[in-house]
Amino acid sequence: MDHNKFRSIIYSAFSLALGATLLSGCGDSAGKEPDQAVFDEAVAGAHFLSAPGNEDESTADNITDFVATCRIISEGETGYIVLGDKTGEYGNLLLVGAGAFADSDAVTVKTCLGGVLSETYSVEMEPQEDAEGKRAFDISVSVSGGKANITVDGKEYDPVDTPFTSLGCVGTYVDRGLAIAYMDDLEVTAGGETIFADDFDGNFVNTLHEYNYSNEQDSVFSPYFIKREDFDGNNALIITTGFLLSETEKDCAPIFKKEFEAKAGKIESAYLCMTSLGSFEATINSQKVTDHFFDPGKMLYDHELYYVTYDVTDLIKEQNELKIALFHGFYDRGVGFIDVGGIWGKELAVKGALIINYKGGKSEVIPTDDSFLVCDDTRYRENDMYRGEMIDDRFDTDEAEWTNAQVDHVDSWMQDIPCVAKENEPITAYKTISPIGVTEPVPGHFVYDFGENLAGTIRLDMSKFEGFGAGEGQVITFRYGEFLNTDSLINSDGPAGTVWTRNLQTAISTDYYVFGDGKDRPDEVTFSHTYHGFRYLEVTGSDTAIPQDAISVLALSSDLEETGEFTCSNETINQYYENSVRSLRSNLMDCPTDCAQRDERLGWAGDAQLVSGFAMYQFDTSRLYQKYVKELQAKQRDDGKSYDIAPSNTVFGGHSCWGDAIVTIPWNLYLQYGDKEILAQNVEPASKWVDYLAENSEDYLFSSDGYGDHLSMQSLPEEVTDTAWCAHSARLVSKMYTALGDDEKATKYAEITDHFTQKWQETYIRDDASVEAGILYPDYETETAYSLGLSFELFPEDMRQAAADRLRILSEYGGYLFYPGYSGMSFYLPSLCEYGHGGTAVQVMTNTAPGGLAHPLSMGLTTNPESVDAFRYNDDGDYYIGGSLNHAAYSSVSQACYEYILGIQTDETAPGFEHFYVRPLMTEGIASASGSYESVRGKISVSWNSDERSITVEVPKGTTCTVVLPGGETNEVTEGQHSFNW
Repeated sequence: MDHNKFRSIIYSAFSLALGATLLSGCGDSAGKEPDQAVFDEAVAGAHFLSAPGNEDESTADNITDFVATCRIISEGETGYIVLGDKTGEYGNLLLVGAGAFADSDAVTVKTCLGGVLSETYSVEMEPQEDAEGKRAFDISVSVSGGKANITVDGKEYDPVDTPFTSLGCVGTYVDRGLAIAYMDDLEVTAGGETIFADDFDGNFVNTLHEYNYSNEQDSVFSPYFIKREDFDGNNALIITTGFLLSETEKDCAPIFKKEFEAKAGKIESAYLCMTSLGSFEATINSQKVTDHFFDPGKMLYDHELYYVTYDVTDLIKEQNELKIALFHGFYDRGVGFIDVGGIWGKELAVKGALIINYKGGKSEVIPTDDSFLVCDDTRYRENDMYRGEMIDDRFDTDEAEWTNAQVDHVDSWMQDIPCVAKENEPITAYKTISPIGVTEPVPGHFVYDFGENLAGTIRLDMSKFEGFGAGEGQVITFRYGEFLNTDSLINSDGPAGTVWTRNLQTAISTDYYVFGDGKDRPDEVTFSHTYHGFRYLEVTGSDTAIPQDAISVLALSSDLEETGEFTCSNETINQYYENSVRSLRSNLMDCPTDCAQRDERLGWAGDAQLVSGFAMYQFDTSRLYQKYVKELQAKQRDDGKSYDIAPSNTVFGGHSCWGDAIVTIPWNLYLQYGDKEILAQNVEPASKWVDYLAENSEDYLFSSDGYGDHLSMQSLPEEVTDTAWCAHSARLVSKMYTALGDDEKATKYAEITDHFTQKWQETYIRDDASVEAGILYPDYETETAYSLGLSFELFPEDMRQAAADRLRILSEYGGYLFYPGYSGMSFYLPSLCEYGHGGTAVQVMTNTAPGGLAHPLSMGLTTNPESVDAFRYNDDGDYYIGGSLNHAAYSSVSQACYEYILGIQTDETAPGFEHFYVRPLMTEGIASASGSYESVRGKISVSWNSDERSITVEVPKGTTCTVVLPGGETNEVTEGQHSFNW
């Protein structure tokens, strides 16, 4: 196609369209946007731009025949030598590993093709003699003629085809987990010469890739960060989870550009509309068009693409240059750990249009097309959401070669995906944080403490680097972690005081900055195309510390309005609430995510629905959650099965509590915001899910073979929790149809609710409520079982108070530890509070003992961990850390701060706080509380003081409120401020 001819046709068509729009009144005054349809058509008429790729994987030396040898040292984990082509981790790799386990040793061979890992074979070996818990294996991989012959400890194993034609990189790998392995005496020979070798004691050779940095090279993996440890008197390389590969050709972010003229004095408005396969960053005349991060955000790329619109009126001049940098974003990086293989595609691309509206009604549209040039040798040398970013200021695109951009070089099906305007909020930096201190626990390792755990990135103020002494080519390494190594940490991964990273799994979370010649040093450097979950930053690469005022953290999250605030007289509850807000905010990243730091950061539906109630009090999350539910629905199967993650290219799940998000989140949105259209849009997918549960149950007893009460400190059969969730979802669907006026379907799902409820009662509840009140089997008597039975109305009404009393006793006998896992955590405290045991709920919420909800506070955490027993102790007081230290799920517990301590509760019959209740929890441990919630109808405020026996409530205009005082006295109030004493 003649794209220039096509462009002129588009100009004419959009001149007519925009002219008509402007004449209709949209353009008669500056600042008014044209009709949205104009933007839609402009983007639809544009073309995808991509950088020319190098399809040839061969290296300059074309190394096809070679022998690689190494020693792998294992203690319960398989360590791999990795051989691959020049494109590195997302190219074609062969993994050959050996591991020592309790019952046997094993040789395992895997391949990784384009970022997707698969196992070729695994063979057990006779176990060796134990050598201090570690066993060494000598591995040899001889490659010739496309075949790899594998030998371990002198024994030959089945040869395999090599997935690459020419050797371009060498490295290591350990499967996802907390275990590590070691490598020593690595050597690769070809043609009788050593081309790659390292004994990790300072002797190394690397002819695969030229080292061109000013820092002293100290291994074949330089400039990348590695760790060593002594083994049998010599250093060995520590193999951490994920890939460590030698340096290869850089995966630079391409930059596209176009120069154009405009009638600057006659411009009324100008808009840039852009989408991408990946993320992008646009500038006009060297000025950024936005302060957003990772636009256009997370998407279901096989369903629809979101485009973002920017008002760029003030940036347009007579002579202009539009530049668009293209990054991996959430397209083929940041989509989950490598085992799940969730990448969407390999070809990054950007697409959009610049629309310039002139006074008088004429318009010009500049679409992305073959008139754009591209440079793929930029300062952005590497970018990956999980691994990190490398910025090298020795590279200047003004002096680089620019070539023609590729047009529509994407899969044909991708060109048919609709582009729609992004409706939810972008990701932005909501605050900037400076370090509160810096230490040097190991010479040359400088650790900066930012005082709180968060999701974000760092910004370097280069003006503060005067006298720092950095020369051209010097590499500074930035590593991120949530905790510091200590002498008492059993699973430490470094000297005391250094950053602990073992819980990051395969996420490398390391950024690199390479100094340029200093002539045109940028004012600031921001690693804007990755993010990390961290409190601590470890900096290496210099003998002196970077000045504290030269480093700041940009805390990132979706740009949501904060709608809730809370405080009370109990400082432990206040701190837990503040930690909950931080964890929540860290995990609202264009969709609700599970964690902020490791190789997931995914939209796990169980986590999302559990925390949605608290999130909707704390922030205006209406648009974010509506987007998320649409993405869940887009992947729902015809039989109603709903998957566990959204947005995702890897579909799996149908598990209770996770799959139920397709019901619970729309219901929570309806209660919170009062929009019946939300129910109308979501009731059919929700009912399909309940139909799936009923049809796949065994006489209404259901097990999804999933997660059960995930990460509970007690054991509870899945059928108990899964069947409870079935009844709950069926009940909510029935309520949805009632609200929509469909009595027939409301009755249908009420009957399904009754079937699941009756089955749960028949299977798990005692017949006689007077005998211990509740669960039939002693082993099933858990806080989760009682909490779900009470909150989901599974106990018969005449048994509920007795069941709640039993729950109180269990809490007391359990030392007020927090036993429920993900199935029950959101319902434990409400079940106590609703039945008069608020004092017990406070004791549970404030317990700082190991296993207590507030124990992480005593360990200095500023966010909530993945599980309450994240810190596990031995008899000596040493401890082991497991899992994420910034997880969203346990923030759900803080919903009680709004609904019980303040007492603000919705009314199902008048949602959106048209009518609401205020019935605060006044009990031992809390003397006073105050807070507010900015509802869709206005601000609701509550403050109370039990010593003064007073409560003040502010009711917004157009609403009514029922205030319930201690003792049960009720007061019906309307708009205004109302004070009561009792």
